[in-house]
Amino acid sequence: MVKLVTMREFRLTPATETTMNACKGAVCVHGPRDVIPNPNVLWSSGTTWHGIRAEAYRVEKIETPEFQTVDHSVVLHLSIPALVELKTDGRWDTRKRVPGDLAILPASTVRQARSRDPHEVLVVTVSQDVVAQTALETGDGTPVELIPRPYHRDAQLEHICWALKAEAESKYVSGPLYGESLGLALCVHLLRQRFGKDSCVARKGGIAPRALHRVIDYIESNLDSPLRMASLAEISGLSQYRFAHNFKSATGVPPYRYVLRTRLDRAKQMLRKTNLSVLDIAYAVGCQSISRFNSLFRRELGTTPSHYRASFR
Repeated sequence: MVKLVTMREFRLTPATETTMNACKGAVCVHGPRDVIPNPNVLWSSGTTWHGIRAEAYRVEKIETPEFQTVDHSVVLHLSIPALVELKTDGRWDTRKRVPGDLAILPASTVRQARSRDPHEVLVVTVSQDVVAQTALETGDGTPVELIPRPYHRDAQLEHICWALKAEAESKYVSGPLYGESLGLALCVHLLRQRFGKDSCVARKGGIAPRALHRVIDYIESNLDSPLRMASLAEISGLSQYRFAHNFKSATGVPPYRYVLRTRLDRAKQMLRKTNLSVLDIAYAVGCQSISRFNSLFRRELGTTPSHYRASFR
């Protein structure tokens, strides 16, 4: 039987059940916090994004038991150099890790970590189902198995991890669609880097004009709500990967960028033509706080909503 250390509830998918049944006596957990005594979690994205989670940890001293995780993991070393011992499937890798060093740890990998040096890491976990579906859409339909890499350097993968960290630390100012887009990009990149597959080839095809119009109408009618990749993909009749790929081909921008631009265009119009408060406008375009709205507006347009409005009065 598999021992679950965490008490958090979750729904088992077929892919998750497969991994848990394969644990063969190892502790099987949702994340490092379940095997680290008194974990110092700096922040966690929680359920902000569907299919992907990012958590930052500060580690003073660590020695874990052997364990596996329900989902695939990518670990990025964030802070000062630290001597870290990482065992994967019975083999130890001992080295001084520096910022940018990565570890690729598939769900099936039995791992153990030891270190006496204080350091910080970012742990990104990706649902097995998202990876499996992405592999199905980008490959030839054959089963895929990610390959563990206890030490890895990869500029693009590192960039995706830093982008997730920056988005979380900005209080998710770009909305959940951005993080979910990064999650898909991470999956595709893992598959392209020969982690179980030689290459990923996007399948031919596009998004039908009528389906594209349905998606755009839905976006424009629901700017006041969180917009999810899964919802938009369902409306288009495509998988999440094919939707994201084909939407960008059709519009020239990825879905999250299109939604962001549409929110800001609506906000600018309301600031110019209505007397609604800035807070009411923020809510109307899906920003749940005035600080988030100000941050987004300043980042994208170089000014605040109030200053923008004043320039037209």
